[in-house]
Amino acid sequence: MKPFFLPPQVQHTLKTLEDAGFESYVVGGCVRDMLMGIVPHDYDITTSAEPAEVKRVFASNRLILTGEKHGTVTLLQDGTPLEITTFRCDGDYLDGRHPSSVSFTRSLEEDLSRRDLTINAMAYSPTAGLKDLHGGQEDLKNGIIRCIGEAKDRYDEDALRLLRTLRFAVRFGFAIEEKTARALHEKRNDLQRISRERIYTEMTGILMSDHLLPVCIDFADVLFAAVPELAPMKDCPQQCIFHSYDVWEHTLRTVLACPKEPVVRWAALLHDIGKPATRRRDENGADHFYGHAEAGVRLADKVTQDLRMSKAFQDEIRMLVRRHDEVFNPDDMLALLSEIGPEKARHLVLLHIADQAAHSPLFASKANRGLKLLEAIDRIESDGECWQLSQLAVTGSDLKSIGLTGPAVGDTLHYLLDAVVRCHVPNDHDLLLEAAKAHKERWVDAFQAKER
Repeated sequence: MKPFFLPPQVQHTLKTLEDAGFESYVVGGCVRDMLMGIVPHDYDITTSAEPAEVKRVFASNRLILTGEKHGTVTLLQDGTPLEITTFRCDGDYLDGRHPSSVSFTRSLEEDLSRRDLTINAMAYSPTAGLKDLHGGQEDLKNGIIRCIGEAKDRYDEDALRLLRTLRFAVRFGFAIEEKTARALHEKRNDLQRISRERIYTEMTGILMSDHLLPVCIDFADVLFAAVPELAPMKDCPQQCIFHSYDVWEHTLRTVLACPKEPVVRWAALLHDIGKPATRRRDENGADHFYGHAEAGVRLADKVTQDLRMSKAFQDEIRMLVRRHDEVFNPDDMLALLSEIGPEKARHLVLLHIADQAAHSPLFASKANRGLKLLEAIDRIESDGECWQLSQLAVTGSDLKSIGLTGPAVGDTLHYLLDAVVRCHVPNDHDLLLEAAKAHKERWVDAFQAKER
């Protein structure tokens, strides 16, 4: 087998441990990635040396010991953090997530056997070569996701592995082996024991994949166990000329058509979540979903809060779900930028394009109209058109010079911006001052009327 390329810091660390009399390997995802021709983002090292022995070997180096009780010492090599973990055996998993105890071992075989998937249970060192005790290399070659040993046992140990299995399947476009697939369906409800933050992280990984469609259709029940609010979308018909798929498949196709921006893909997953509750069939047999956007906002709020998403994430998803069905023209983009800013405006247009692309072929062709909206946003930014207060040709000082004070200054600035954005008043200093003077008189009259 052709030797892998390892960064100098990794090679030095492995050699230092071996020269001290200990076995040492890179292990897990980095080995899998190297076999696939992917440059790893990081390198985990496993060794027969116990933490105290690792500390002694690298006594002259800077070490981070926060994971020491679990067998991990982090070594800083030329500023690069390398996690060095002792071969270990896990005790019983009493809570379906964490082992009740961890014991160290001198056996690489025992360490690899405790891992989840065959493709993640390989180790390599330049001196010992590849250690593949569970057929991971063959499964990589054949595009197979398979649990080590009995799949149900692996999921009993840690239910988060259910979503991890799906994440690796969609990431690489691999098929899930039969026994592993059966265990996924059987053990799906164990996901209820997993923290919502971990569910969110794994679900985000799944949503960011290019290969999610077949897996998320075949294993929808597993995803629904993680996020129950999604379940009604499956088999919810959309019988009309605009759609070719049920709500769930349309949703997945919308996600796939979105750019790999987590907030956009999450919004795509939730954009039609309100449809099942609002579906009505007319006398001609056509389905309608009046009010589904607002119903979707309520459900999206529940999901995003339950999964502990950040407030900024929740707010943007709420906006995208509420407005995904709005119809825009290029002339509307200046006002949209003024309202929500260029980044969110792009996100909304991109969601709109993806949603249209996931309709029936007859209707999907209209998705190209959204490209003109993106072009309009780009043109506004490149031309420096005014869409925010800082771009107005007048300032608060200008307004004070004509006698405005206090709240009237801010009120008038926003009035002028709205006139430029929505009424296409030229962003000209003198014209805006004239408009401000006229607005001043109306503002004073209104204020005096209120005082009376």
